[in-house]
Amino acid sequence: MQILENQDFRVEINEFGAELSSFRSKKDGTEYVWKGDPAAWKRHAPILFPIVGRLKDKKYTVGGKAYEITQHGFGRDLAWQASRVSDTCVEFLLTQNEYTKQMYPWDFACTVRFTLDGATLKKEHFTVNESDTDMYYEVGGHDAYSLCWLPGEAITDYYVEFEGVEVLHPILTDENVYLSKEHGDLPLENGCLPITRETFKDDAMILDELPVRRASIACRKNGKRVTMEFSDLPYFALWSPYKDFDVPFVCLEPWSTLPDGGYLDHAIENKIGVRVLRPGQSETLSFSTTITD
Repeated sequence: MQILENQDFRVEINEFGAELSSFRSKKDGTEYVWKGDPAAWKRHAPILFPIVGRLKDKKYTVGGKAYEITQHGFGRDLAWQASRVSDTCVEFLLTQNEYTKQMYPWDFACTVRFTLDGATLKKEHFTVNESDTDMYYEVGGHDAYSLCWLPGEAITDYYVEFEGVEVLHPILTDENVYLSKEHGDLPLENGCLPITRETFKDDAMILDELPVRRASIACRKNGKRVTMEFSDLPYFALWSPYKDFDVPFVCLEPWSTLPDGGYLDHAIENKIGVRVLRPGQSETLSFSTTITD
């Protein structure tokens, strides 16, 4: 476990999956990251790489050749190599191996850098194509933030705020829970989406037309707040198993790419938003989370 620390916060990141596991206030001890109870959801904030979401028929094709890969990719299920930069910054490196080659044919280097600056944790994803052909990839966050920060609060005291937004247009899913081309209309009250069982009745709420690239978890009963900014990433999702479990957390998920659509074929180059790197090319995609404590 790698630890980042300043006078106000302590952050813990697991080398397995390069996964954020704790973001704790020193002022009052509030833990903002979900504890990872396996009875509901065992993870905390997995990195989604090199794909996001589920694939139709659990496969994709490259030049007509089919590959099977685990949902959200293998990045969350492998040990990353940690390199300490400072007391408030650490990098994690993942490269190809025999296991990844079975699922993903390219040579790559993906470095994720975590930097704690005051109350903000910045997460940068540096991806390099080390193959001699064009490389398609996707990256995303799946950060689970706890609710009920103070005694006596209920899950339904919380909401997600999209400042200045009057209505959301979540993508509708088909009978196989793949994305469709259709969108719904979900009016907000002063930019706020209440957290109820109805919110997640169709699993994740997936958004591709957000006019802002910022979302906050907040509560009607206290002034604390978790704010995520994701200007580099065009897609965003909200998820919680609350429709089935009484679990106090919500995932904020900035994505580079959308999961598979039922109307698409299996070719990876046809996925909506998929990134492409030429041989030797690199790209950096970042998002940050700020705690108002």
